[in-house]
Amino acid sequence: MLSFVLLSKAVLARDADRMEPLLASTSASSPGAAKGATVAVSVKTSDPLVGETWYAPDILVTNLSESPITVTGVELSTRGVTYANRPRQLGSYPLIVPPGETVTLDIWFDLHDNVKKTFQPSAELRVHYRSGNREEVAAVSMIGGRLR
Repeated sequence: MLSFVLLSKAVLARDADRMEPLLASTSASSPGAAKGATVAVSVKTSDPLVGETWYAPDILVTNLSESPITVTGVELSTRGVTYANRPRQLGSYPLIVPPGETVTLDIWFDLHDNVKKTFQPSAELRVHYRSGNREEVAAVSMIGGRLR
């Protein structure tokens, strides 16, 4: 059985124009928060089968602010294609995240190609959220590679 490992680089978002990367991470947790960041997004390393044409990662969002945020959507962008999230449950979004809380997002992407082709050379997962009156985006860069 061939598998393909997806590694993620955690990113904290301050606003849609400025993102502050953290240390490269293959785990589900971020090592810390950048000053002024409002959201931490992490994607658990996974090993989907190379030929799969869907992707449903474990994604955690942590609200680092002192006010609630509202996750309004998630998308995956790779090789010039942007995939919309197709949550498995109706009503998953918008999702209110209280201050200091971490939630797991309902994620499902139907891909045009298999996982191996989709994630080469890399992909970016974007979490859209509202903080107060501002629309913001937090992003995670992901790369694919072989199991060792």
